[in-house]
Amino acid sequence: MSERGQTIIILILIMTVSLAIGLSIVQKSLIDVSTSTKLEQTSRAFSAAEAGIEKALNNDTDLQNPTFTGIGAQITNITDSGSLPPIPPPGDKQYALEFPPVSKEEVTQVWLADLDLVGTPFSGVPSNYYIQPTLDVYWGNSTTDKAALELTLIYWDNTNSKYATKKWYLDQPVPRDSSFKQATCGASGYPVTTGSVTNTYTCKVTLGSSPSDPYNQALPTTGAMLIRARLLYNNGSQPLAVQATGTCGKDCSLPPQARIITSTGVSGDTQRKIQVFQRFKEVPPYFDYAIFSIGEISK
Repeated sequence: MSERGQTIIILILIMTVSLAIGLSIVQKSLIDVSTSTKLEQTSRAFSAAEAGIEKALNNDTDLQNPTFTGIGAQITNITDSGSLPPIPPPGDKQYALEFPPVSKEEVTQVWLADLDLVGTPFSGVPSNYYIQPTLDVYWGNSTTDKAALELTLIYWDNTNSKYATKKWYLDQPVPRDSSFKQATCGASGYPVTTGSVTNTYTCKVTLGSSPSDPYNQALPTTGAMLIRARLLYNNGSQPLAVQATGTCGKDCSLPPQARIITSTGVSGDTQRKIQVFQRFKEVPPYFDYAIFSIGEISK
């Protein structure tokens, strides 16, 4: 009986161990299947969201049949901000044009002239442009990763009948280069409200605010075309915003030049959202080192 009892106990132990191993394998298999399913659903939801972005970019907003046959995903929502910044009525200040965080040395463009109204063929000064002598520029979101800012204004010089450029080099309270001008920066920052959203920027400069200062004279009020902005010295990406001054409506406003499209895709229990900041007619960054360079281009 003693040997039989020991044999039964050993058999029970073996069965218990085998059952534990089997359950462990089954559990791992279930986890692998669940993970694989989630990954597949994520991929399908992301593809649906991308398809929604493509529909919006193609100005196709028909969502009557948003389901993608055969892949088990659908577009649940597409939102389009419309052209930004919108033109305000006279008496209201225009919303700021706020850009997604930009990285070091990345060039961001701000149109001051409305190219949709220049006529064809275009020659000389545009027919519709920003006429205010000042412009507010905000940038940065860190008091430790301090970003400097380079601004290049391209405008039509009526005196010499040609395009010309004007540059500003702006840095934090202690400029890291003698050619840079000290900007107004602070830990409390400068709030910018667009609709119901308020973002705070570390630094602010009002271009053209000191007519007596050769460095910051008033902006040209005839033929201002565009501004190219580039962050310097920063390690991480930081935000940038430009806001028109004045409340005289269209003449005190920047032309609409961007839009934000948000698309949501769903597959099973997984949801993915994609947001795109589309800019209109942006000049490629290499033009800053060619077309807008000071010296002549030669081969």
